Amino acid sequence: MLMHVEIKAESSTTGHDPATALIRELIAITDGAAQLRFHEGHDWASATFTGMRHRLALTFSGSDGVIVGHVLADRLEEHEFSLKHHVVIDIHVAHRVERHEGEPTLLLEIEALTVEDG
Repeated sequence: MLMHVEIKAESSTTGHDPATALIRELIAITDGAAQLRFHEGHDWASATFTGMRHRLALTFSGSDGVIVGHVLADRLEEHEFSLKHHVVIDIHVAHRVERHEGEPTLLLEIEALTVEDG
C-alpha cells in the first residue's frame, strides 16, 4: 500500500526544501514511472556544512516500469542533480527488491545526502 506524502514547496527554515526538490527530480527523470512510497529526512551538519540525510523508497510497476527503475538504479550515482540552493553530495541505492508475483514491481530504497549551497 502506498503512503500519501504531502510535498511542500518550501521549507520554513531555509525557504527551500531539499527533500521536495530531490523527490521531484527523481520522479521527473523516470518520466513519472516512479511512485514515492516514503521519505525520511534528518538534519545533518559537519564543521563546515549543513544539510539533510534522506532515505526514501520508490516503486515501479509493470514490465516497463521495472525496466525504468533498473536504469535509474544503474545510473543514479552518475546523475547531476539540479536542486535550488542544495547539492547532492552522495546518493546510492541501498536496497533493490524485484517481485514477479502478479504484476512485476521493483522497490528501490535510496539514501542521499544534500548540503546547502552557499
